Amino acid sequence: MASGIPTRRTARRIDENAPPAAGTIATRTRTTGVGTATNASTAIPQMKRTASALNATTTRSAAVESKPAVTGASTTQAGKPATRRRPALGEIGTAPNAAKGEKGKATERRPLATRETAQPAVRRSTRSTVLEPARDEKPAGPVKRKVGTVSTSSTTTLRPRPGFSRHGSAVSNASTSTSTSTVRPSRQLKATVSITEEGPAPKRPRPSTPEDVFVDNYDADNKEVKVVAEPSTKAPLPKDYGWTDLDAEDEGDPSMASEYVVDAFKYMMDLEKTTMPDPQYMDNQDELQWKMRLILNDWIVEVHSKFRLLPETLLIAINLTDRFLSARTVSLEKFQLVGLTALFVAAKYEEVICPSVTHFLHMADGGYEVQEILRAERYLLQALDFDLAYPNPLHFLRRVSKADGYDVHARTVAKFFIEVSCVEHRLLPYPPSMLAAAAMWLARLCLDRGPWHANMVHYSTYAQHELLECAQVMLDFVVDPELDLSTAFFKKYAAKKHLKASVFVREWAQQRWPASARGRSPHQGRELAFEFRGVQQAPPPPMNRSPGR
Repeated sequence: MASGIPTRRTARRIDENAPPAAGTIATRTRTTGVGTATNASTAIPQMKRTASALNATTTRSAAVESKPAVTGASTTQAGKPATRRRPALGEIGTAPNAAKGEKGKATERRPLATRETAQPAVRRSTRSTVLEPARDEKPAGPVKRKVGTVSTSSTTTLRPRPGFSRHGSAVSNASTSTSTSTVRPSRQLKATVSITEEGPAPKRPRPSTPEDVFVDNYDADNKEVKVVAEPSTKAPLPKDYGWTDLDAEDEGDPSMASEYVVDAFKYMMDLEKTTMPDPQYMDNQDELQWKMRLILNDWIVEVHSKFRLLPETLLIAINLTDRFLSARTVSLEKFQLVGLTALFVAAKYEEVICPSVTHFLHMADGGYEVQEILRAERYLLQALDFDLAYPNPLHFLRRVSKADGYDVHARTVAKFFIEVSCVEHRLLPYPPSMLAAAAMWLARLCLDRGPWHANMVHYSTYAQHELLECAQVMLDFVVDPELDLSTAFFKKYAAKKHLKASVFVREWAQQRWPASARGRSPHQGRELAFEFRGVQQAPPPPMNRSPGR
């Protein structure tokens, strides 16, 4: 066979881990067909073990009891300098004058930081790692530790596994024990890093309890801090505390629009502030009085009933009339034309099939011409800036009726109290949302439907004490002994179609407050405030409502 073809090695040592003989160098050999040839260029030299390395592989107890070696001064037993050993994984290299001071003295050993020292009282100029005990343990004083070779550079020491060097070879445990810090294993430690920053040291926050609030008063003379404890006031509960979400059951009904109902009524609450008439606009009218408003609006109620228009149309027409009279001065001759034009505009705004202008002229007995109504319509819209976005009280009534289980009787009586605002000028200062809530509260009181609970408060946005003043004005209109029972408004709700609500309410009020019906009560005009003062809010009823709406 040719001698240039490489083959397997056949000559091996019996014990490869045994050290070679003194003065010899292990070489790799290649076998050829003739014999064994030595390739000196592929020889891997193996360093001899020095005395310092052999001494390091002695017992672990001897290394622990011995003093830690000083960097750069390790010697053999004979006092001769030994070769520097390459540090294993996790060991820190030494630097001159790291473990000794200027005069050969050891540097001062600092104990472990406690909870107080963990707070940065002084800004540090270097980045350092501080060990502190866990917060659930109280520090028992400084912990003693053995420190080996420590460098001036601030780095975190990684503790290697005992018995393994950087390359995975076995090393002695003595080198590991001298290069790492031994800490009591029962104490949990965590590291906090302080960063170099300029400026004064931050103040240490003072712990405070949830019951007391500490107030610092600095004495200018003694430079002392006086701590004064002030009791904190608890936040009051909301007025609708304990309400139940009734909109969740309407998620599958597209006609209820449960996704937008909250935002829609919030928008209406903001809008009603811009569509309120002046409660004292009659002071600016030269030829009009409040009793004339009652007569005009009662006539509008009669026309509205004969045309069988929607209830929303009536309330819009009354609002347009009051807003126009708040902005313009009207003569007595044109006063009826204002009401007729307002009803005509409201019908075109709300109704699906609106009556023509000739039908409204017929209701005025021919007192006006067609061109007069059309000119009055344009003038009224210009005076109102074409703003017809009136949040109707009936919309708020339907909202609060949801919390009442859609009780038909309570809602019909509440409609009667709402339309009292058409003929009673003292209800002009109250917004439509409050009119609806007060009407429902008074209707439930008439029908004995229970207290004003949390659900009613939430869906009406008014508590009981906020509604007593508005409800008192409605009650005064009903119990007035001089109330005209022949008006179109009273006859409208005395019909069977409206469950004879006007007759029922007047009889109920006369039986409950008989002295007030005669004008002899000492609490005249304050019956509700005297009876319901200090009444606590009731919790919401159980969820067993009827599905009828």
